[in-house]
Amino acid sequence: YIASLITRLQHEVGSNFRFSVRMVGDNTQERWKNDFYSPLFERKTVLQSTQPGEVDARVKAPLIFRLTLGNHHSGFKAAKALNISFFDTAGEDMNSLDRLSVQARYICHADGIIFLLDPLQIPSVRQQLPWVNIPEADPRASPDYIVGRLRDLFERQFNLPPTRKIKLPIAFTLSKADTLLSIVEPGSALQRPSEHFGELDVADVQSVSTEIANYLSTWINPNFCNIIDDNFACYSYFAISSLGEQPVNDRLTTVNPLRVEDPFLWILYQLGLIKKKKD
Repeated sequence: YIASLITRLQHEVGSNFRFSVRMVGDNTQERWKNDFYSPLFERKTVLQSTQPGEVDARVKAPLIFRLTLGNHHSGFKAAKALNISFFDTAGEDMNSLDRLSVQARYICHADGIIFLLDPLQIPSVRQQLPWVNIPEADPRASPDYIVGRLRDLFERQFNLPPTRKIKLPIAFTLSKADTLLSIVEPGSALQRPSEHFGELDVADVQSVSTEIANYLSTWINPNFCNIIDDNFACYSYFAISSLGEQPVNDRLTTVNPLRVEDPFLWILYQLGLIKKKKD
């Protein structure tokens, strides 16, 4: 996802919104080229799984990019710049509250979070996709489990009362949307790219969010979406495909990301950094 999103921001999306993206620091520059861009976009190979922090200490440091919105952008009179931090962590480092707490300074003090949910860890989805290369089931990687850990993390970090909602903009995002096309309705938004030409198409975002919420209520249970609504004040649902197709023997014929920019642009909109499309 990181590789596909940054590449989209550097090309089509950056062009549409008239902003620039550059890497900050030698660590980000080296890791971006060697671990992300070259393997995926030049060699068309699936990226290797991220190693736990105790195996590869580099993953303990975030990848940092500088996003600059110029004075010609969306009516702003002066250029604006913000740092985007991507914490590329192994699943093993995120599947328990104790391990998650180590990353609390990044997560709990962020201005917005893109929270990826793996649909192939939902039992009912797994049953409907017998032909897909499905990873081993891991109850601690299921969407309902890790959403609960996120809430627990904020409560522990800020002594948050159970009834107080988290106000941080959070994009709950289903990954691997290309694997779901056979089990979604014809005409689903997951079957077409988004079109945000310099402004966020809020109507499209709301339509996708409603659609994904309905699927999650069916595939998991209605309680899952109720928990999110009871615990988070500013959220939306998204679905993305980082690759656009299923790899064969870890090889890709092409890389054609689908909707990977949507949750990121929504967060920028929530922060007042881009405008919405006029009706």
